[in-house]
Amino acid sequence: MDKVLMLGVAGVGMRRLAEIFLSLHYEVVGFDVKEDKNTEHLRQIGVVVNPKNFELDKSFSKVIYTSAIKRDDPILTKARILNIPVESRGEALAEISKSFKSVVVAGTHGKTSTTALISEILAKSYKVNAYIGGEHKMNEGFYSDADYFVVESDESDKTFLLFSPYAAIVTNIDRDHLNSYDWNFDHLKESFNEFMRKSKLLVVAKDDNPAFEVSKNLIKKPLYFSLYDNTTDGYATDVLFENDGVSFGVNVLGETMPLMKLHAYGEKMLSNAIGAILTSKMLGVKNNEIEEAIFNFSMPKRRTEFKANLDGIYVFDDHADHPTEVEATLSSLRKHFPDERIIAIFQPHRYTRVYSLKEDIAKPFYLADVVFVLPIFSAFEEPINGITSEKVFDWIKSLNPTKDVYFVRDFDMLATLVSDIAKKNDIVITLGPGNVNFAIDKIVLKLKEKA
Repeated sequence: MDKVLMLGVAGVGMRRLAEIFLSLHYEVVGFDVKEDKNTEHLRQIGVVVNPKNFELDKSFSKVIYTSAIKRDDPILTKARILNIPVESRGEALAEISKSFKSVVVAGTHGKTSTTALISEILAKSYKVNAYIGGEHKMNEGFYSDADYFVVESDESDKTFLLFSPYAAIVTNIDRDHLNSYDWNFDHLKESFNEFMRKSKLLVVAKDDNPAFEVSKNLIKKPLYFSLYDNTTDGYATDVLFENDGVSFGVNVLGETMPLMKLHAYGEKMLSNAIGAILTSKMLGVKNNEIEEAIFNFSMPKRRTEFKANLDGIYVFDDHADHPTEVEATLSSLRKHFPDERIIAIFQPHRYTRVYSLKEDIAKPFYLADVVFVLPIFSAFEEPINGITSEKVFDWIKSLNPTKDVYFVRDFDMLATLVSDIAKKNDIVITLGPGNVNFAIDKIVLKLKEKA
């Protein structure tokens, strides 16, 4: 039996990759600095996690690492000395995908939700494997004889260029992860052009101008989707935003499908659904199966995830931290709750991202009524001179001088302040891919005490 060593095994993406390797009959050994529900889950399914007195030897066929692992890590260094192949998470995933007919989702934003949508729809007609960069029910099991492997790719480290998809969908292209592209947006767009050219079938969001501009000069014509542009191959009709989701019709490839209901929030999620429907229709899924999958769709964790309703105070959680994502999330809540007060709790993510965005990080908060700013979540990055949590607070406050903006250093103080100001019909939402979601239990407890 082949053995694989995984460094940073407890992250969502690496955990799923470990499950896949087990299904492919590998012996899996993994290390992680933290012990949590993910390490417990991995042990339960047969992964050897954080073994004591470990010594790397040639019995391992490869070593896989996550982006949090430094390239001069002692285990990686020894693996190279022993001539054991070393692969990043994205490289390992791309290699596995070569054995399947892959449907690859790419884009700066919306990948996780779109991958989950396509996976659930295709599963109505086919045997489907999925790799989703978030907690979701389709991230379970793995078939050696699957009809499709639906994959959320990663442009942040350029590994999305390692895939050769049967079908690809591009949700958008935005100014993010530019540290991997010489801080040059044109270089990022060139990489997306390369990705698009590799796919046999291609679906692109026309509403996103950079994605459309990159795609329109390709030799092969993509299929386009849009919210409201009726010249595209898939677009929405009769849209109604409601407290429990969105009702809509859709015209796909010239056919008007019945009205359906998606239990998710905002125009961005509706756009993701239209793209997923177009992709699935192109791959042969029937209308009634699409409608059923959309109605029963379960959002991945931390994607405008409803957490609680406490005496009329609604609590949500979302992983967004990039201003485009934050604006989309807050805008979606405004669509569904137009008259309610929004209390946004923001945890900036990574010093490099804050450095890249600077004042732009503050722009979306015009959509909130109250903003709490938490310290930057480093995600193992070293601080950058001049990039501080207080600076983020200053940017948000100066751009929104009429808003109530507070800087809070810890979750306990945050929970107390939120419970002091929140009242019936308010919307409370935590924002950031770090650990801000752990504040929710404290907030909920304080709100219950208040009630």
